[in-house]
Amino acid sequence: MNKANPKQPTTPKASRACKSKKSIDPQNIAPAPYFHYTDRSREVDDDPLTPLTPPYKIPNFLIKLFCILSRDDLRHIIKWLPHGRSWRIVDPVEFEMAVVPTYFGHSSMNSFLRQVNGWGFKRESFG
Repeated sequence: MNKANPKQPTTPKASRACKSKKSIDPQNIAPAPYFHYTDRSREVDDDPLTPLTPPYKIPNFLIKLFCILSRDDLRHIIKWLPHGRSWRIVDPVEFEMAVVPTYFGHSSMNSFLRQVNGWGFKRESFG
């Protein structure tokens, strides 16, 4: 018997819980926590002129590439083109065997090209 209402019989807790649940509407289900995403693409940048790298700090890849292109003894392997706006690997096999392991921690031409592409360099084809 129920103490609050002596005429109503006592029900087990499990059956009370089942009766109190509402049906779930699939359109009102909240997304899982890993779907939370904040779109910051439309936010105004407080200081758009601030570089992503600290001042006087040039990323290592660009420094190494410039050093390689500046060496006269490597001109038969890699060189600047005459107009000075792009460069060319003259001997890819020699570049992969001699230059890449010396300047980078690997000896993979594909890895070097992946870094080059990551920095936004474009491949130029002749003919």
